Amino acid sequence: MLVLALALVFLGPEKLPEVARQVGKFVGQIRRTTDELKRTLDSEIRDEERDRRLAEYRERQAKARLEREAASRGTGEADGELPGSSDGSAEEAHIELPDPPEPLS
Repeated sequence: MLVLALALVFLGPEKLPEVARQVGKFVGQIRRTTDELKRTLDSEIRDEERDRRLAEYRERQAKARLEREAASRGTGEADGELPGSSDGSAEEAHIELPDPPEPLS
């Protein structure tokens, strides 16, 4: 309120509306710019987080694959066969892998 009274005294009633419009436009431009910056930063952070989760997922998948290969080499069994089931009569092996990362919204 005090600022408005001082502006009225210093600028006069003729220039006050024009200056108020210019200040309003300036404040609006600043808000739009900061909103756009915030959206850009949020998007970059989401992208980085998604990339990090995807890299972790791929790393876990590669580790699981290497462990399966090492286990099959260590037992002398062929890929996909269970140890002790060289006749093919055993049930299919079920290896539980971690779920893929959830996408960020």
